Amino acid sequence: MAYVSGFTSDIFISYASIDNEPDAQEVRWVSRFRNDLGIALRRRLGRDIEIFFDQSGLRAYDDLEQLLKHVRASAIFLAVCSPSYLDPGRKWTGDELKTFLATAKSPGDPNRLVTIEVLPVETNSLPTELENLKRTRFYTTDKESGTDLPLTPASEPLLYNERLQQFAQNLVQLLRELSARTVSGKGPEPAQPEKQLEPAQAEKQPERAQPEKEPQKTSTDRAADAETRQVASVAAPAPVVLLAQVTDDVYDERQKVAVYLEQFGMKVVPVGEYPEGGPKFAGAVVADLEHADLFVQLLGRVRSNKPEDLRGEGEQAKSYAQFQYDAARRLGVPVLQWRHPEIDPTTLPPGNWDRQLLQGPDVRAMGLQDFMKEIRGAMDNLREKQQPTPAPRGDFVFINADRSDQELAQTLFKAFNDNACYAVVPMDDSSASAKEIEEDLQANLIDCHGLVLVYGRASLAWVRAQIRRLMKLEGQRQQPLRVKTIVCGPPPAKPDVGVSGFKVVDWQDGATADRVGEMVKGFQG
Repeated sequence: MAYVSGFTSDIFISYASIDNEPDAQEVRWVSRFRNDLGIALRRRLGRDIEIFFDQSGLRAYDDLEQLLKHVRASAIFLAVCSPSYLDPGRKWTGDELKTFLATAKSPGDPNRLVTIEVLPVETNSLPTELENLKRTRFYTTDKESGTDLPLTPASEPLLYNERLQQFAQNLVQLLRELSARTVSGKGPEPAQPEKQLEPAQAEKQPERAQPEKEPQKTSTDRAADAETRQVASVAAPAPVVLLAQVTDDVYDERQKVAVYLEQFGMKVVPVGEYPEGGPKFAGAVVADLEHADLFVQLLGRVRSNKPEDLRGEGEQAKSYAQFQYDAARRLGVPVLQWRHPEIDPTTLPPGNWDRQLLQGPDVRAMGLQDFMKEIRGAMDNLREKQQPTPAPRGDFVFINADRSDQELAQTLFKAFNDNACYAVVPMDDSSASAKEIEEDLQANLIDCHGLVLVYGRASLAWVRAQIRRLMKLEGQRQQPLRVKTIVCGPPPAKPDVGVSGFKVVDWQDGATADRVGEMVKGFQG
């Protein structure tokens, strides 16, 4: 049983067979990666997941068709990119990718196509669908010879494990999102394969642990859940950090910063890779900067590439690093730059056109951990400046309404919420006891900043009873109510309430948007 319900497999690994041939240590890279990834995911999720990984060496057309059925029934498609994988003459990898793309495009769904790179590939050789995706690198480049080498547990165990764990964490987040969407009925609908491959054709998965059952909720838990659902708060969108494209010598540092920021609820862009070439690169960077709250750039010893067509109007060609920095400055996005304290910009060769960036006023020469804390501090300051102004004292307005007036109460509730003003309506939970409902009502009357009493279909006796209840609780309040309003809603022809101290608003002919808006402004003033 897959972790993502409705699918046969959680992950389909697509690779070129030549990338799984044994190396000098007799290790098959893709097979080893699949095993290591399965362990990393199991540790994070607490259970096994279904990874489809064909090792059968398919030859017949019928077998390929059977394989494609498993592609369609997989929640995530993992492409192991390499020059071999992208070879135009390699039919099956291309067919697998095309088949998945044909079945995975559902409006509003998260991207279910992920990639790693076991050896570097030319960007212009990538299919359009892979061009801008993040490709986690599982290779290193020898600094002296410039040779690209697959990253293995034998060659560099610490670096291999670090990139594997980072990749696994990103997959866990995607798997959880997909699982939640399928449970809620908003997820993609896979096409199920007609039959399974023979046992010899697919790896046998270990015995799966059964998911734990949800603990039975008490009436208090249900009451708390109901109240939480009813409290309207304006949740600020996740702050956006543009983490600039970097040179290979600081690739791993960028990965660490991205993981750190995402752990603290920040959205990191770009999600994938920026396209190479001047105009496409420039357009993608500017598009991200227009929505970014902060620009962060990590600088290394190596200069970035400098396409001839990457330039502004009337300007000389710029390097990738310089263009990103200049664009952030031009658009007024706050900037933080970092370099390792051991890098002395004055010792870099004259041919390094990015040397001046390492000496700029926004550069912090410090340890990476300290720099990440600086980023978090900068984002906290931006959050404070961008925090919407709630109702006075930051407290809430209690909209007290009988069940017969829920339509008008919800209209008011939404209006307060839309205008950054917190609001609460009475608990409406059939599983709650009368005592729990009464305690919730009294707590709202004691703690609220303002009160709106809805007098629509409710009887006059109910309205007066609510006013008497408020009067009895006045002595328990820390401060007097700043605003007390009775909203007279439809139907018309109501007897007078006969109580002083309340502002009465006559909406018996209807609660128009203008009227509701004026009331909300009155509470905010």
